Amino acid sequence: MVTTNVIQRTFKIRRGESSGTAFTTDRDGRQYLVTARHVVEGIVPGETIDVWHEERWKALKIDVVGIGQGALDVTVLTASIQVSPVHPLEASPGGLTYGQQAYLLGFPYGHDSGGAEINRGLPIPFVKAGVVSAMEFGDVNRIYIDTHANEGFSGGPVVFHPQNKPTELRLAGVVTGYIQHTRTVRDGNGNCLASVGENTGIAVAIGMKQVVELIDVNPIGFKLPTDN
Repeated sequence: MVTTNVIQRTFKIRRGESSGTAFTTDRDGRQYLVTARHVVEGIVPGETIDVWHEERWKALKIDVVGIGQGALDVTVLTASIQVSPVHPLEASPGGLTYGQQAYLLGFPYGHDSGGAEINRGLPIPFVKAGVVSAMEFGDVNRIYIDTHANEGFSGGPVVFHPQNKPTELRLAGVVTGYIQHTRTVRDGNGNCLASVGENTGIAVAIGMKQVVELIDVNPIGFKLPTDN
């Protein structure tokens, strides 16, 4: 089950011709907006991104907190306003277990499930569930989940229920894409006609540990009111 504390932190965003998903995380009394780097590729401080709100795109001025390098396909931004309510949602893969279920939230091909009238004018994202198939630790921490991450899910949150706290949700990572397989199309004589990339059904996410590291290097997020 995915609860309000995740849904109200998840946003449909656009920059130029590129669109995807983003979500908020709070750290040390400040709020940050997280997405996949390729969704906002080339973004610089002082730009705006568009957020889908009240059935139209609205510009949101941002600053850049940190951009992952190389294979670290994540970007952390901060807005000039508080973007989401301050619902408790720990950003940690602690308690994530090999073989357990995890959830992805996002907007496949730009679609949403409506719900603006009950979600502060914001669309409710799609949710997918899958098994944590593998975890990889190294220069880039990756989580592999047995589910289709369609185009538009990039930048969305991966959440899970810790085994020792089954009613709690935690942020495990950021959706960055899927493992791609190249299929060769051949004619009746075995001659290659084309090569086609296909979604293997294994979603890939970057672990939140490395997102938090980007934040801690440059902690300039929107300062949250102390009475929240």
